[in-house]
Amino acid sequence: MRVTVTRCVVTFISITVLLILFSTQKLSHLSSYFKSLISQKASSSDEPTFPCFTVGYAVPKSSGLGNHLFYYAGVKYVAWLTGRKPFLLTSKRKILDKAFELDIARQDPNKECIVAHFNHKYIYGYDDRVKHLKRVAGNVSIRLEGYFFSWKYVTPIEDLLRGELRFRRNLTDFAEKFLLSSVPRGWETAVFVRVGVHVRRGDFLHRRWVGIGLTVADKLYLNRAMTFFIERYSRVQFVVASDDIGWCQKNIRLSSFNQQRVNITFSIGHSAEQDLALLASCDHMIMSTGTYGWWASWLANGTTVYYKNFVRPGSNIWRKSRAADLFPPSWIGMN
Repeated sequence: MRVTVTRCVVTFISITVLLILFSTQKLSHLSSYFKSLISQKASSSDEPTFPCFTVGYAVPKSSGLGNHLFYYAGVKYVAWLTGRKPFLLTSKRKILDKAFELDIARQDPNKECIVAHFNHKYIYGYDDRVKHLKRVAGNVSIRLEGYFFSWKYVTPIEDLLRGELRFRRNLTDFAEKFLLSSVPRGWETAVFVRVGVHVRRGDFLHRRWVGIGLTVADKLYLNRAMTFFIERYSRVQFVVASDDIGWCQKNIRLSSFNQQRVNITFSIGHSAEQDLALLASCDHMIMSTGTYGWWASWLANGTTVYYKNFVRPGSNIWRKSRAADLFPPSWIGMN
């Protein structure tokens, strides 16, 4: 009887052990199976959910370096806002790539994608409709058109832009060499600040642009702006760049200031990219009108004085502009 009971107990224990081993093996297989599913899901999430989950900027054929920088900032802002992949709808690499080492796709729109067009309402200003782009379906590509000329598209992604807008080495070398060779005599060991001055004239004096309301700054404004810095620093070197340097040499005169404390240096015969790198290397900025001077000021990242009458009141462009949206609140406006 005892032998029988003992055999039963042993049999029961053996069966129990086998069941436990079997269950453990099954659970191990199940665990591996679920881990595999999770791994597959994680790896697949690294890829775009939709090939059309992009935002592209339809870059106008004719525009300068300053405008192109706002196009770049605009598409980067919307990409940041919506989580989409940004690209520029242009095959041209000359404008931005001559100045900066950028990593952004240039491509034609994917013809297989449905496209949602967003045409910016203002020229100089912020369009609050942009926030609704977050609602566009993931299988629809967004195309930006018009102008995104506002600090409100730049400031939210400022760190990103400052990391990406790196001048090419030949331009930084040029700016460094120019400024080193332009140190005023007797100032080699003195403490002084450099203030970049950009004067936009050129095409802004053409009848077409005057007619829609664009303006140019006069010498009285430039004198006031320069005096602003002279009154705050013991020594100031002004570095002047312009598309009309002859006018600047005639109207921005050293005789107007204390020659022991003030120096005026003109950038003559240099490209737009070289002048931008030069102005961006200054401590502070004085801008007149136009987007080129805006970006020179932003890149310099010091104190900026801007021309308040950047468009003619009552003009067509004035009705499509918001001054408070164009210039950051910390910049100083003067007439």
